[in-house]
Amino acid sequence: MLIAMDAGHGGKDPGAAANGLMEKDITLYLALKAGAYLRTHYDCDVMYTRNKDVYLGLSERANIANRANRAKADLFCSFHINSFNSTSKGFETYCYPGTTGKTVELQKTVHGEVMKVLKPYDITDRGMKQKDLAVVRQTSMPAVLTETLFISNPNEAKFLKSASFLNKVAEAHAIGIAKAAGLAKKSRSTYLMTVAFKNKAEADKHAKQLKEQYGWLIDVKKS
Repeated sequence: MLIAMDAGHGGKDPGAAANGLMEKDITLYLALKAGAYLRTHYDCDVMYTRNKDVYLGLSERANIANRANRAKADLFCSFHINSFNSTSKGFETYCYPGTTGKTVELQKTVHGEVMKVLKPYDITDRGMKQKDLAVVRQTSMPAVLTETLFISNPNEAKFLKSASFLNKVAEAHAIGIAKAAGLAKKSRSTYLMTVAFKNKAEADKHAKQLKEQYGWLIDVKKS
C-alpha cells in the first residue's frame, strides 16, 4: 500500500507566519516524521508531494499522488497549520463534502488518534469538517487535510516550536492512517552493526539522526 504525505505550502509560499514560525516548515516536519514512522512500524510504502522547501501548486500536489510511480497512492494526508487571530485555537480535520466510506473512516481515525495526543495539552477539538479544498477534491483516493493548532496563537505557537510535541502529533497521524488502511505492523528485528567515528560527538550526532529518522536504538560506546 502506498501512502501519500502532503506538506502544505513551501518555497515561495510560506503559508501562515506568526510568532517566529512559518507554516511551510512545520508541515514539512510533520509530513516527514509521519512518513518515517509509517515506514518503520508498518508494512507500507510512503511518498511525499515534497520532501524539501519547494513550491508546488495545489493541482500539482494532487497529480503527484494520483500518478505516483505510474500507480496512484492509496491514501492521502495533507498537513497544515491554522491561523486567524491570537485567541483562535484547536485542531480540526477536513474531507471533501459528501464523501463517504473509506474517506470518512480515514478522517475519523486520524482525527481521533491526534486528539488522543492533544487532550493532555488541553487543546480544543474543533471537530471533523467538510470543505471544498483543492487537494481533497482533486485527489482520486481517500484524502484528509489536517489543521494542527493556530500559529497565530502565542500559546499554541509554543507547542509548535517543540520537536517532542510535533513528533507525537506526527506519530498520531501515522497511527490513524495505518488503522484506516488496515496496515500490518512490521515484526521487530535486531541487527548488530559496528561503525567507527573519529570522536564521540560525531558518533552521538549520527546516532541521533538515525533514531529520529528510522527509530533505531543506537548504543554509542567509546573504544
